[in-house]
Amino acid sequence: MSDLSYRAINDDVLNAMGRPRASFYFVLAFLGALIGWAALCWTYQTQLGMGVTGLNRPVGWAVYITNFVFWVGIAHSGTLISAILYLLRANWRDAVSRSAEAMTIFAVMTAGLFPLIHLGRLWVFYYIIPYPSQREIWPNFVSPLVWDVCAVGTYFTVSLIFWSVGMIPDLAAARDRYESELGPEHVKTRIYRALSLGWSGAGSQWHHYGRSYLFFAALATPLVVSVHSVVSWDFAMSLLPGWHSAIFPPYFVAGAIHSGLAMVLTLLIPMRKFLNLERLIKMYHFEMLAKTLILTGTIVGYSYGVEAFISWYSGDIFEWQFFKWRIGGPAAWLYWLCVVCNVLVPALFVIPKMRRTIVSLFIISILVNVGMWSERLMLIFTSLAHDFLPHNWGSYWPTWVEASITLGSFGFFFFFFFCFTKGLPTVPLSELKEKVADEEITSTGCCATRVKVSVDPDKPAVLAVFANAGRLVEAAKVACDAGFQQMETFSPVKLEKLPAVLKQPKSPVRLITLIGAVSGLLGGFWLAAGTANVNNLIVGGKPPISFIPFCVIAFEGTILLGSLANLFGLVVLARLYRRTTLPYYDPRFSRDKFGLLVGCEPGQVSRLRELLQPTDAEEIHVHQ
Repeated sequence: MSDLSYRAINDDVLNAMGRPRASFYFVLAFLGALIGWAALCWTYQTQLGMGVTGLNRPVGWAVYITNFVFWVGIAHSGTLISAILYLLRANWRDAVSRSAEAMTIFAVMTAGLFPLIHLGRLWVFYYIIPYPSQREIWPNFVSPLVWDVCAVGTYFTVSLIFWSVGMIPDLAAARDRYESELGPEHVKTRIYRALSLGWSGAGSQWHHYGRSYLFFAALATPLVVSVHSVVSWDFAMSLLPGWHSAIFPPYFVAGAIHSGLAMVLTLLIPMRKFLNLERLIKMYHFEMLAKTLILTGTIVGYSYGVEAFISWYSGDIFEWQFFKWRIGGPAAWLYWLCVVCNVLVPALFVIPKMRRTIVSLFIISILVNVGMWSERLMLIFTSLAHDFLPHNWGSYWPTWVEASITLGSFGFFFFFFFCFTKGLPTVPLSELKEKVADEEITSTGCCATRVKVSVDPDKPAVLAVFANAGRLVEAAKVACDAGFQQMETFSPVKLEKLPAVLKQPKSPVRLITLIGAVSGLLGGFWLAAGTANVNNLIVGGKPPISFIPFCVIAFEGTILLGSLANLFGLVVLARLYRRTTLPYYDPRFSRDKFGLLVGCEPGQVSRLRELLQPTDAEEIHVHQ
């Protein structure tokens, strides 16, 4: 992004949030009609019962559970791109991370509908919630289905917090732009003022924000592995041929990331065109996504091969006959469609021209999505239709009700994503600006003593405004070397080197996060063990207190309470509970200017001003 200025990045991202064209409303109306039709079908199913679907004996799980697993898988790429690649410092993630995070939120929302739809009697869903009641019926925390509720609920909560926190600096930029263009009382200005939580871009805020965001990424990363592993245990914990396999957790995780990356391409390619984001989302980003798809497609192909090898090498006649039926029976077309779409088609990205052409990227991404949905359906219903006993074998074909609700789920997902593209910044502009700032900053020494990052409002202060991040850091070093120990900085980006120059102590948000994580760990074991002791029943041959299954609940509790504590620490320490910005704040500080506010005694104003004059400050203001 070194070829773009701060202002250019700011304008490109915020211009995309402008007034939509008529075609946008037409698409929203069409998606809304799909959602409405699906809702009518769901009402029809609720009134007449599950007999209106193709579900039967022995196939009790099919399209609805397929949709659940598919949409949870789609959600995985957002955490991969935003959290894991952030920790690995992958430079190409910045331009695509915000849209991937939004995709995660909307995909989990869509996935959460299908347990309710599949349940039939959706009004008894509250039975799964652990709370004291006269029924004395508690969830069975040894059941993988209960693990699912905890894992997906935790994943949605943490992903939503991670996404929302990442947008705070960008929402402040939108707030300041709309305030200058539309006025402080306009409805848009009020909305973004509330969403930005009083963000001022102060150095004290960035200091806590940077550490908190790092911990969010560290906490979210294990969820990539845990969530779809837990989903896979819904099947792997059973004894049915084709399901009872230890390969399922890594197999499902690889497939989830594979489908999620394909959906990122499917969404970003048209979004880039329609929102005029070609300068920010470049072919380089698509090429890196395509290369990652080569990797995940290879893992999925390896999983197919290992699954076949295990069926043969195990010597289990049931597994081997089932596998031969799956690749050569009536449902064989579904299996081979998965092999072609999920392994062979993305392998075309090995050819450089295929991953550098928009048309081929878009078509292959859609084919991968088709293949991954088909894979979920193939895995789920074939094991039920062809189990141990020949007299129990059956078949399955979806009805128009299932097809309509499935199409409605896609409408539901795309409806929210379309609203996101016009309502919120689709590209993290603060992270893109940070790349420009990093190139401007040169290494400087540290201050001799620790600087107090605050300014007494009752004493005089001098505010210097810079157009360059490097000049800000140098000016801060000059001021502290001259003996001024009270200062605050304002910046549109997080300046990694500034806390080291000012010798700021480490943010205490890490301790708050640790306390929350430990509380979640202990609370998870306490909840699972305490509810198991209420009725003291042996379920599934396991004792009431089964610590190994309870580890799943404890893990989810650790991540959930750790993330909530991290959010609490950020809000309190960065003072994000304010409705207004900090004193001396200039709206330009969210766009392309940097500010250094230095506090001093009344007799030191002239000396301080003379000291800052040679630092190439564009403006110097004295506040007395």
